[in-house]
Order: sequence, then C-alpha cells, then structure tokens
Amino acid sequence: MTNSYFQRVQWLHDDPEDPVVLWAHVVDGWEVRKVDEFPDGSLAWADGEHESDSTGLGTVPVPAPEEIESDPQFLVELVTREVFDRVWQRARAGDAP
Repeated sequence: MTNSYFQRVQWLHDDPEDPVVLWAHVVDGWEVRKVDEFPDGSLAWADGEHESDSTGLGTVPVPAPEEIESDPQFLVELVTREVFDRVWQRARAGDAP
C-alpha cells in the first residue's frame, strides 16, 4: 500500500534568498513533487523530470511531519491534494501569488 500525503512547511527565518514555504507531495517517504515559495512571492518547482537552479527533489527520504515540526524553525501543516495542486499549477505556470 502506498503512503502518500501533501504538506506545507513554513520555514521561519530571515534570509531573503531561502524559501519561506516548502510545499511537498510525498510518496512512501520521498518527495515526488515540490514547490518552494520565496519571500518575494516567487515560486520554484521540481519533479522527477524538472528542477530549477534553486529547487530540486530531496536525495534522502523526507522526515515524518512530527520530526520536522520538532525543530522550532518549522511549522508543518498537512494539506489536501487540491490545495497542493493549486500551488503546483501556479508554480508550473510561472505565476506569483
């Protein structure tokens, strides 16, 4: 049985070069699609066939949401496929929020 979920991770930091929201579609512990949202509203995306200069799929399994949230710089929210897909489509279209 496949374990699939979608998450939105807010990254609390002050570096304008790093993303502030990390969106991910995780299947069996691995990112299969992701969107990074930057402080200026720009979006960068990656999947098995595409990555950008700033965003690529992880090369190690994604920690469980509880493990991520144990670090105080991260706030994790599990989201629906529909919520993730809206951000995914905006990123693929090159649209900022």
